[in-house]
Amino acid sequence: MRGALICLWFSSFVFGQPFHPSIPKAWDDTEINRFELPLAQADRSPRYPSAAEYYDLPVRPIYRSYPVYPSNREPVGYWESLLQKEPEIVFDVSTLKTKEDWIRAGQVVFEASTTFISPSRRNLELASLAAVPGPTLADGAVPEMRYVIRKKGIVEIGVESCAECHTRVLPDGAAVEGPPSNDPNSRRVGWRTEQRGEADLARIQNNWASFFTAPWAANQTDISKLTLAETVRRWNAMQPGVAPREGTGWRHPVKIPSLIGVRNLRYLDATGLSRNRSEADLMRYAIVNQGLINVARYGDYQPRRLSPADSRYSDEQLYALVLYLYSLKPPVNPNPLDDVARRGQLIFNREGCAGCHQPPLYTNNQLTPALGFKVPESLRRTEQILDVSVGTEPGLALETRRGTGFYKVPSLRGVWMRQAFNHEGSAASLEEWFDPARLNADYIPKGFHLEPGPIRGHDFGLNLMPEDRVALIAFLKTL
Repeated sequence: MRGALICLWFSSFVFGQPFHPSIPKAWDDTEINRFELPLAQADRSPRYPSAAEYYDLPVRPIYRSYPVYPSNREPVGYWESLLQKEPEIVFDVSTLKTKEDWIRAGQVVFEASTTFISPSRRNLELASLAAVPGPTLADGAVPEMRYVIRKKGIVEIGVESCAECHTRVLPDGAAVEGPPSNDPNSRRVGWRTEQRGEADLARIQNNWASFFTAPWAANQTDISKLTLAETVRRWNAMQPGVAPREGTGWRHPVKIPSLIGVRNLRYLDATGLSRNRSEADLMRYAIVNQGLINVARYGDYQPRRLSPADSRYSDEQLYALVLYLYSLKPPVNPNPLDDVARRGQLIFNREGCAGCHQPPLYTNNQLTPALGFKVPESLRRTEQILDVSVGTEPGLALETRRGTGFYKVPSLRGVWMRQAFNHEGSAASLEEWFDPARLNADYIPKGFHLEPGPIRGHDFGLNLMPEDRVALIAFLKTL
């Protein structure tokens, strides 16, 4: 009993201790030029706004948000109650005393919307939830949008938070933050695009042109020439776990990565675009991916300019976000390490998988060059490069604003929570990834694709006997 009391006292003492964080300056003029790899076409590497320009932007206030429900799950009187609520700012650095306070505040930042949709669009947004249903939380709420009140009587729909792409709903309706989303959000965007029709197409295309265009690269899509039907088709091609994030492309979206364990990764993005050496690097990565990637200059091309409507997170908000990301833990894995999985572990080691996917992280944290990319000697001296290409389709690495010429060796931790494999999610499962048929010229991928064709690259494991393949997959699902 005495020992239990001592443990309780010690826990209270440790976790209640005042915390005095040393918060780095996130947007530093020197580090701006160091935290990212150069692009494959080095003279097009991004030049971001200076620290003075960045810190001149107003800080985003973070308002309390509220769940969004499909129409058939919304509690009676819920909408009317929201109209009566006052705006409430929920990130206040003066209230943060302990490390746990900072971590909880980081979750607030993680879940905070950065784009707000007018109440006039509410009916369309709710209709899309019914037309393209996805997993809902136990209480019926959807994970990818929130109601936000910035002025009493005006209830906006908040989107484009970190949580939108990195919240997974488990079969029991529990939400887990960090893994890739299993919500069909891209297909929902496609449905809304179709409903808005030709009259809104030019505006939509203009917005997406700033996301995707890399005029110096090969195989660029002229977005202005896409028909409404083709635009919708491309949205519908992206299954849950795949996103057309800024700086990628219509032909080269990306699978959404897991943020659990991000502290241990040397590079961020499928192409290893951002070095991840410290909390400050992860803060910079958040800055870029919450807007600055679209206002950078790429040689003589700039997707758009800074505007009076632009804003930023404070360094305190970003630091709290990083602490929250570092705290993320995976949910309980339902896949047991049984006899079949143990045999799969032996096969994993026998086949040399651990050479690239080294335990315990199940990655060697190295970069591999894409087909056709000649590695600059300067990068050989500074980066961790496995100078072997596995033959992966090179479009993302060579034809986009995130294209460094490399792909990073991904971690296999948490693959049981994914439904998109290959850097652009062309395979929808591990079973498909290890199916030799995916290399056939007329293959129709079950994941992202715009036309039939092989899922190229990484032919390791394709020659296994069927029972060995089953065992290997069973082991991978335990990681």
